[in-house]
Amino acid sequence: MRFNLWRRARSVENEYLKSLYILCNIFRKIAESSGNDQQKYIQRMNNFQNSYQYEKFIMSTVKRMVTPLSVDNMRTWRQAARKSTKGKFLYRVLMEELDQGIGQVINNQVISNASLIRTLPNDVAQKVTKNIAEEALKGERARSIEQIIRQETDKHSRASARLIARTEVSKTQSALTQARSEQLDLRWYVWRTALDGDRVRKSHRLMEGVLVNWKDPPAPEELAGEKSAGHYHAGNIYNCRCYPEPLLDIDDVKWPHKVYQNGQIISMGKRQFEQIM
Repeated sequence: MRFNLWRRARSVENEYLKSLYILCNIFRKIAESSGNDQQKYIQRMNNFQNSYQYEKFIMSTVKRMVTPLSVDNMRTWRQAARKSTKGKFLYRVLMEELDQGIGQVINNQVISNASLIRTLPNDVAQKVTKNIAEEALKGERARSIEQIIRQETDKHSRASARLIARTEVSKTQSALTQARSEQLDLRWYVWRTALDGDRVRKSHRLMEGVLVNWKDPPAPEELAGEKSAGHYHAGNIYNCRCYPEPLLDIDDVKWPHKVYQNGQIISMGKRQFEQIM
């Protein structure tokens, strides 16, 4: 059974990206006002990064992303419980116990995202000045330093914004799902991909439909014979559109089924899986 309810919230991601694009516009204005003076550009980006206004903007932006995700995640749990084979029991437990301890998870996500955005001005400035140095070494004269600062600031800041929006919304959603799963003692989830062919990376296509234990994250790249990117859960790596679908009941999947265990994906029957649950 596939519950598309668990897909990442694109509307929240889009709103988060809009807020980050506001920062990109500010970075562009700093670049434009700096002319061809690299030191002035670096200093102004650094001053903005350390300003009270920037810190206030960061916290407001991140909270506006994390809070609706938490609300949506709770709503998804309720809807999934109604569809589950043991929905009445699960729904009752959700109403009685679910919100206990979630506050800390939400706070951790706010802190994590704020830390990521906090260094963005300096990160962008470093990439821009590196581009200037590389063009100078190549003897490039086509663009002036002023053009490079302006154009590269816009390019790097927008690329960073898109990466942050997609990655962090997905990671936050997965963290909330995991926390609520563990509170309910639901130890397994189904790894789900976006199911849009070649747009899904090979290592993640391999994970589609696989049962994974929250205590044992897989290393998808290793399983696909690629360079390892470490062990992680669905939605918890850069640019990942995958998501975890909690296994609410053993009869919510068809048997035999693919299961990740001991560093490999194997096919298991229902009785065999019950022994390791």
